[in-house]
Amino acid sequence: MLDQLEFAFGRYNGGQTAPIGSYLNPRTLAIQQLSSDGVLPLDGTWVRVDPSASQTLANIASSVNAVLGTGYSAASFHTQAAGDLSGNPGQASNDA
Repeated sequence: MLDQLEFAFGRYNGGQTAPIGSYLNPRTLAIQQLSSDGVLPLDGTWVRVDPSASQTLANIASSVNAVLGTGYSAASFHTQAAGDLSGNPGQASNDA
């Protein structure tokens, strides 16, 4: 799943500066929307699912479903919150 998302949308690591857009954390299914270039939360791997900082969760679900062949809906995702942060973010998906 992570490989398919990375190939389709590109990969950013938590703590990395990223351009404007909507980002998905596949581990938590959290969405972080950046309205200007900013630093992504230290929470593992992020993929930029849309270049808009105001995309709806329903449209993000459609984009993800098109890539993965899944059945996510807007309710499957949530906006990034402090509770999503990993206590030990490690090195993103290189920890496997």
